[in-house]
Amino acid sequence: MHLRRPSARGHGLRRTVLLLACLAAGCSPAADSASTIALDWRVTPSAPAAGPATVSLTLTDTRSGQPLAGAEVRIEGDMSHPGMKPVFGTAREAAPGRYEAPITFTMAGDWVLVADARLGDGRTFQRQMALRVRPPA
Repeated sequence: MHLRRPSARGHGLRRTVLLLACLAAGCSPAADSASTIALDWRVTPSAPAAGPATVSLTLTDTRSGQPLAGAEVRIEGDMSHPGMKPVFGTAREAAPGRYEAPITFTMAGDWVLVADARLGDGRTFQRQMALRVRPPA
């Protein structure tokens, strides 16, 4: 089997195409927009058991201290070990900048929650939180 080494020209061309695609899409460093967003999490019940729970999120602009209203927020919960089906919740805005999403933990164990949000001004960001879910009572 003979493997062909990519030419320097091909590599540079791919890099140029990726750069142009990024510029055309209006890319900017994710850290710039995400660093101005504070997200506070709370899961109810505070020691969740397998079964239904509520994920509450508060989004705040760190520059102005104002709540970030009008966002679309989705929650994905994944077990920390492979092979388990993820769970999802869509948050509704309960008050300006405060969002609540119902979620059902399918079993006890270690979970990772991921908040995926699109703000009213078009900025997007993701945050994650580790969580231990106990067996049902």
